[in-house]
Amino acid sequence: MKKRLLYLVLLLQTSLLLAQVSFTAFASKNKLGVNERFSLTFSVNGSGDRFTAPDLSSFSILSGPSTSSSTTIINGKVTRENTYTYYLRTKKIGVYTIGSASIFVKGRQYRSGNVSIQVLKTSPQSNSIFSPEANARENVFLNLELSNSNPYVGEQVVAKYKLYFSQEVRSPDLLKEPTYTGFWHEDYDLGENYPIQQVQRNGKTFKVATLKKLVLIPQRSGELTLDAMDLDVPVVIPTNQRDFFGRIQSRILNIVCSSDAKVLSVKSLPLKGKPANFSGAVGDFEFTTRLDRDSIKTNESATLSMRVSGTGNLRMIDLPSFKIPNDLEAYEPKFKETINLNKAGLSGFKRVEHLLIPRNRGDYKVSVGSFNYFNPKLKKYISVDKPSYVLNVEGEENPPSTSLMVNNITKEDVSFIGKDILYIKTSLGHLQDSKELFYGSFVFQAFLFFIIFVLFTALVLAYLLRKSMIDLKKWRRGGAMKQAFSILDSVSDEPFNIIQQSLQLYLRKKWGLDRSQFDKEIIEELLISKNIDAALVNEVVSILESCEIARFTQVNPKEGIQKSSLLNKTKKVIERLENY
Repeated sequence: MKKRLLYLVLLLQTSLLLAQVSFTAFASKNKLGVNERFSLTFSVNGSGDRFTAPDLSSFSILSGPSTSSSTTIINGKVTRENTYTYYLRTKKIGVYTIGSASIFVKGRQYRSGNVSIQVLKTSPQSNSIFSPEANARENVFLNLELSNSNPYVGEQVVAKYKLYFSQEVRSPDLLKEPTYTGFWHEDYDLGENYPIQQVQRNGKTFKVATLKKLVLIPQRSGELTLDAMDLDVPVVIPTNQRDFFGRIQSRILNIVCSSDAKVLSVKSLPLKGKPANFSGAVGDFEFTTRLDRDSIKTNESATLSMRVSGTGNLRMIDLPSFKIPNDLEAYEPKFKETINLNKAGLSGFKRVEHLLIPRNRGDYKVSVGSFNYFNPKLKKYISVDKPSYVLNVEGEENPPSTSLMVNNITKEDVSFIGKDILYIKTSLGHLQDSKELFYGSFVFQAFLFFIIFVLFTALVLAYLLRKSMIDLKKWRRGGAMKQAFSILDSVSDEPFNIIQQSLQLYLRKKWGLDRSQFDKEIIEELLISKNIDAALVNEVVSILESCEIARFTQVNPKEGIQKSSLLNKTKKVIERLENY
């Protein structure tokens, strides 16, 4: 007896252990290189809910969590397992501990264990110089090329991210976009396809694809760092296997290419020779001004313009201002700029135009401040001074006319002046009093009476319809009977066809019978469904049978029915059908 009890206790403990919930965590790799992928899986041997993942901010989450479930039956025992899988990528060198996840099973919370990940500079699998990954890294790499690593503040630097490869690669995926802290930057438009060249490097031929090209303009002095760009590049690796046709088979190996971070030593602009009104222009520029006319009459116009062109930080510079006398009427200036990216960087021009209109005669002096810029090639400041202009104005001192003559301006200027300066009429000599007005005329009264009549008629019809004093359905049916009689009264050599056409039209108008349904049996079923007298139904069927016999044989219809009597019979049948 004791042995049986001991056996039952052991069996019960075993079943309890087997029924215990297990929630575990494991990684596909515990020792990896920087930017290497791995999977992290959480598994529970039961049906759980409210799964909560640990903090994964030390890694890049590529995807997840992806869930899966499985059920196994062994010796009648059912086992269920649910898994939650993340696909991650390492970021930096170090040892990282992934904390525990939590899940609820049958209302009770369970937690997984911690997972330790060691991130090395390179993958342990690529330590061998003969490994496919080491060979791929030697033949495929990313490089950042700078036109100048020691620029001045405000000087343009052209940066190119180039992918070098000597074996076949697929389209790379961007893992990390570089940041440009301390720089103003603008990207070149490289089009949809990367420009590819072929170069020699260390005695080896490489193809080079320019993946990104941009212009950088440092905004402060000191050491400024350009972060690395990271790419996931699929590399085609040949294998020792061949396919059915004897061709060498290959596989795809994903490697991470990094451009590495670069530091630029940015120099401050020299203080020696720096103009007091220096506005920050750095580059190689030309400065021009122009007054299109130096002698005009009062109320005529002249255009004063200024233009800065060249290569440099054009988007960041301000044009100097003209000194225009108060006696000259000047409108708001018009600005225009065309700046593009070329081989050297930003290049183009900025221009401003002033429209001047003198109201009084005299000589007016227009001057402009100097334009200063720093030329990094010459390593010195350059000041451009332009001579003043004298505008000679002739004409009456106080002109009686308010007419305005505008020269050498665009359509936009004319539109602007037309909205701003309007003529003032001083007399009513050209105005006429018209006594023939539309309001109050006979045409106006007739039109008004017609509108009132239409509205009154519509209201009356609506009232009659609402009170059921007008039966639209009966009116429509009456119209169907009239159209059927019109067909029967027409002269034709084939009266039996006319009878069929009239019945077909009538049945379609009255009960919506489709032309494709015009069959003796279908018509008989329709009439019976409408509770029509059986004798009347038989007469309709008899007419249809007579028409069919006459159409397909040369014998007169049964009972000696003549054509005229059959027409009359059809009319009487339609009149009786109107009562239903």
